[in-house]
Amino acid sequence: MGWCCLQNNSRQSGAALLIVLAFVVLLTGLTVAYLSRATGHRQLAYGSYNQFKADQLAASATDNIIGDLRQEIAIGSTRRSYGSGENTCYVYIPTDSANMVPQRSGNIAAASDLVRRSVAPDNIAFPGLPSLASPVNSAPLDPAHPRPGDVTKARWNRHYLVPKSNTTDDSTDPIADFIAPDWVFVISDPDNRSGGRRVLTAPDPQVIGRYAYAIYDVGGLLDVNVAGYPSGTTIAQSGRKGSLAYADLTALGNYPIHNGEGGSAYQIDRLVGWRNYATTQPSNNFPDPSFAMNFRSSSAPAARFYDFVINNRAGFLGPRDDLVWDVYGNGRCLRTDQSFVQRQQLIAYARAGQGGSLSVNALQYLTTFSRETNAPAFSPVTPPGSTIDYAALASTPDAVNPNFLLRRVTSEFTRVDGTRAVVGEPLVKTRFPLKRLAWITYKGPSASRMLPPQTPALPPTHPDYDMWSLQWIYGIPASYLQMGTAANIKVCFGLTFPAGGAAGSPWTYSNPTGTAPASRILRLDEVASAGREPDFFELLQAGILSGSLGQSTGGGVTGQNGSGDGLVFPDVHMSNAMHHILSIGAAMIDQADPDSIPCRILFSTDGASVWTAYGVENLPYITQLYPIGFTSPDDPNKWAIYLLFQLWNPHRNVPPTYPLSVRLRVDGAIGIFKGGNGESWLRGTAPQLIANGGLTGQSVTLNSSFAFSSPAPLTDGNTINPAPAPGPSAGGAFAVLTAPPVP
Repeated sequence: MGWCCLQNNSRQSGAALLIVLAFVVLLTGLTVAYLSRATGHRQLAYGSYNQFKADQLAASATDNIIGDLRQEIAIGSTRRSYGSGENTCYVYIPTDSANMVPQRSGNIAAASDLVRRSVAPDNIAFPGLPSLASPVNSAPLDPAHPRPGDVTKARWNRHYLVPKSNTTDDSTDPIADFIAPDWVFVISDPDNRSGGRRVLTAPDPQVIGRYAYAIYDVGGLLDVNVAGYPSGTTIAQSGRKGSLAYADLTALGNYPIHNGEGGSAYQIDRLVGWRNYATTQPSNNFPDPSFAMNFRSSSAPAARFYDFVINNRAGFLGPRDDLVWDVYGNGRCLRTDQSFVQRQQLIAYARAGQGGSLSVNALQYLTTFSRETNAPAFSPVTPPGSTIDYAALASTPDAVNPNFLLRRVTSEFTRVDGTRAVVGEPLVKTRFPLKRLAWITYKGPSASRMLPPQTPALPPTHPDYDMWSLQWIYGIPASYLQMGTAANIKVCFGLTFPAGGAAGSPWTYSNPTGTAPASRILRLDEVASAGREPDFFELLQAGILSGSLGQSTGGGVTGQNGSGDGLVFPDVHMSNAMHHILSIGAAMIDQADPDSIPCRILFSTDGASVWTAYGVENLPYITQLYPIGFTSPDDPNKWAIYLLFQLWNPHRNVPPTYPLSVRLRVDGAIGIFKGGNGESWLRGTAPQLIANGGLTGQSVTLNSSFAFSSPAPLTDGNTINPAPAPGPSAGGAFAVLTAPPVP
């Protein structure tokens, strides 16, 4: 019995031992696994911590660099504040023209885009701040054997903004003149003096990191998301101003982008076809070898590109974002325009060869974004060393000709484009779209006009030819012409057309909020106080130096009447600056429209009498007046003074061609200045009249067989009298006088 108990106890002890050993093994495995996992996590945490420190150092370095640039702006400028509270904004006005751009330091002439780099010693000019770099270069001492932490010159030029040393391949090695930036060492500085930067001359245990940098100015580079136009573009289209789209990429420095000249690849066609895919609507897919053929097999893609440019809604800063093209017309292949989001995408495009062997050497001229605000920054200034009396021309900003950047929104309002004007932002935030000039026609607002179809083509003599040509010759879509409502024209131009007015009726300038002919054009500060955008003429007044407007001759005495008063030539209108500005604006309207009827704009000088400003068309104009003395046709014993008109067309075609019949319309009386023998000018009664002045609206027709390519006085050979229909009435006699010698 005892033996059995002993045996059982031994067996139990052995089992317990095995259980304990197994538990120890399991515990050991768990411990090893834990330690292994903890070690891995520790390494990951340590790596993450180091990465965090590196990111923090990089963020701090970026703040230092940007902070230095901001201080440079502040030191070299005077600051003005606008708005209040959360809407306060600041405008920095450079104290010298040299302070308008960052100061250069450590740059080289061969890399014009390189503005500065961290360099020791940094002898940057005022008001620039030195980089505080130490004399330790970031490039390896031995380029063939770089050490960990070295940054090779090829790596510094991965953006291709510095010209390449070897232009035959895609490598990034820069030219030999390029010097890599020096290191800026950051130390543990509790007082945070100089942003923790210290120029070292020996090792320092307080150093916690280092950075180096180079700053490039890409403001003068071409935005590849906009620049470049395809084959099939006409000279009239590519000659337009105002859009980067018609920049000639084939004339791009030493490394042009080719487009078939001399048997080269059609790189621009492929680029534009890819970028403006939905706009140009190619008939095959990128990057098919025949993709660039789309612009040479038909003129339609280039015409669509032109329509996109003149109707661009993105302010010329990118491709269209409002167009989707159904490639196959089945709703299953919808394509849009596309753009390079960042420079690396452009580099990949060039290096992959999908640009038709686009040379990476051209990348030093290209960028993928534009910092252009599309806003005017005009401010009057006297050029250094000028001998012109700019003081008389408002050479310094004043109330009429201000610094545009200093005219700010003072109360919120909705702009014409639908955006909200925020207090403190520039009052003139974008350029005035001159395409709006198409809204003003000789029959009133374009929205009220009939829009003829493309076929049949209308002849120039058709009364709606101007609307047909705007659509089908100049590419302005009907939807835009329909935006030319009376309300939009009032807001953008301050003009109103008489209700039911006949063709050629005058417009009235009353400013956007006026109800009667205006007696003055408001200044930009007054416009801001009114809580709206400036109209077309208010912008003209702000941009044209006031001292150059309203310069009259002061009149001239042509004779004496019985009371001793001199007869003064009626040029008082020339002394009115408002008349001058409205005339300039009317001339711009006439240059933009396809008709030949001068634009007339009514305004008031005193709130009572109404004056008229006239535009300029391709027609003969009165260029000189000759005073001629003759015996009076009423009494041969009396004397009369005549003014003989000379006509000339300064816009004549070359070579000169004979015009169609031209009518001189007379609105009011044209009389004779009479003097001597006790005669006086009878202001209350009609004097002797010539040129159909007896009835308002009559006309004299010029003989179409005579050209007006050279100035010549009117004679009985180049006039037809009386004027045939159309005309209000038969008209009176036209007095022909012998032409005097030209003064």
